[in-house]
Amino acid sequence: MTGIDWLVVAALCAASLSLGVWFTRSASRQGAAGFFTGNRSLPWWAIGLSNSATYQSGVGGFVMLVLVFGLAGNWLWWTAWVVWMPLVAIVWAKLWRRLQVVTTAELITLRYGGRPAAAARRVYAVLLFAYAVLIIGYITGFFAKTVAPLVPLSEWQILLIFGGVTVAYTMFGGLAGVVFTDVLQFGVFLVGNLVFFAVAVPQFGGWAAILGRIESVRPGGLDPLPPTDQIPLLTMLMLVVQGLFYASSPTAGEGMTAQRFMGAVNERHAMGGQLFNAFLSLSLRTIPLIGLGTIALSLFWTADLAGAIGPAPAGMTTLADPAHAWGTLVRVTALPVGLAGLLVATEAAAFMSTLSSLINWGSSLVVNDFYLPARPDAPRRRQIVVSRLTTLALFAFAGTVAILFVKGMVGWFLFINSAMVVFLLPLSWLRFFWWRFNVWGELAAIVLGLPASILVWFVWGFEHRPLWQGTGILFLTSVAVLLTVTLLTPAESDDTLVAFYRRCRPPGRWAHIARRAGAASAPPESWPKLVVDCLLGVVACVGLVVATNAAFVARWLPFGAGLAGGLAAGTWLLRRIWPGREGGAT
Repeated sequence: MTGIDWLVVAALCAASLSLGVWFTRSASRQGAAGFFTGNRSLPWWAIGLSNSATYQSGVGGFVMLVLVFGLAGNWLWWTAWVVWMPLVAIVWAKLWRRLQVVTTAELITLRYGGRPAAAARRVYAVLLFAYAVLIIGYITGFFAKTVAPLVPLSEWQILLIFGGVTVAYTMFGGLAGVVFTDVLQFGVFLVGNLVFFAVAVPQFGGWAAILGRIESVRPGGLDPLPPTDQIPLLTMLMLVVQGLFYASSPTAGEGMTAQRFMGAVNERHAMGGQLFNAFLSLSLRTIPLIGLGTIALSLFWTADLAGAIGPAPAGMTTLADPAHAWGTLVRVTALPVGLAGLLVATEAAAFMSTLSSLINWGSSLVVNDFYLPARPDAPRRRQIVVSRLTTLALFAFAGTVAILFVKGMVGWFLFINSAMVVFLLPLSWLRFFWWRFNVWGELAAIVLGLPASILVWFVWGFEHRPLWQGTGILFLTSVAVLLTVTLLTPAESDDTLVAFYRRCRPPGRWAHIARRAGAASAPPESWPKLVVDCLLGVVACVGLVVATNAAFVARWLPFGAGLAGGLAAGTWLLRRIWPGREGGAT
């Protein structure tokens, strides 16, 4: 890293800080509710770009997956995402906007009644806060490992420099500052990695030579579609099941994603933002990263591969930690002046966009679900001060967790994205689609979820077994426990359910509640229409990712079939949900 490279990194930090602080005045207009929802003024394109930026917490994660699992490695997250992303767009995005809440924990006191609901809301807020802390710890550890080959910074220094800038603009700009800074950071991330990919390919012999080296040392490493030896069919099936329920995951359809829907201009913008997010997240942002991962696959060996297959073939470098792959690739590539700084800036942009979303979301839970219920008459100025101080406190707490506890990036990647949230997943359907589900079932999921996932994954050692085993145990146990607890405890009162139905108009088994709600409540969408729309969305997303991966290895039949099928399904879906200027969500 030269002085010019550091100037490039500093320019990103300065631009992010300036853009975030620009929204200080607007963030203060409506108290805490406006601070954490962007005054409900977010357009679809900003929602899509911001959510996609939030998911890209580290460039190195994608490169690591390809290095460890081969070209099919990204199916470890694609498999669930091609299901939950269109389902969330079509079903849940408009429900969250319609509820007019500030946090997903607030839903609990609308859906259920009495003191148990108030207690469950607070407990759920604590749980989501814990998730935010763990995820911040994970992304900080990953960022530190990714840039370690390039910059002589410790995790504490990374937190103080990049985290300090992030927490500053998040404290002042609220959700609006976070979202529009995300838009800038997404552009930096994408452009920087596209330039890096274009510069790296000719330096390592051209694309054909890169693929040829992989074929000679990693049989099956270029298979674009699973199942593979490392990604068995049962793992794929378990990920599909997770995708069906990921609308309730704090790392997917709930949490930070839902916060953007709550801040949308209207339901139509919430749906459109999520569909745009699906295109960006599943395909566009992955293009340079899959390419860089493939280059790494041709150059590097890992310690795990050395133990399973043998020592690195001639000309390949063994990495003790696969999380170092992206940074090492940058170091061994001859880069023009300033490009190394741009690449560190791209990784910093990915880290900062996710960090800002997490600390804003985590602090919203403290303020909206603890402080405001206890101080409902607090003046707006005090609400804003408390919101900003809570944001700072969350960052300090999470940074400590990052330094002391988060180790082993592959295990944490799978835990954060799969095992940690499995026990909560049935909530996405039960809350909205079954009137009989009650607060005691909700509490069972909330109280048992995180401890059960830690027990199964780390204590019982399922992080070292096939993914489907640990996640399958957690999911089946959750379904059994939630249904049993619900059926053995009283139903919610009809008055509570009618009020929720009138506000949300959920689909599903609500017939007698809908009759009581009467003409005052508009009817929900029909199930057949929702099912067809969701199937079209899934087909469109599957086609998109199949075509994306197949293009890298010139598998033109799956590329053409995926592209044609995805475009046809996507076009049909858009015509169904937006038949005209007056159609679609309001």
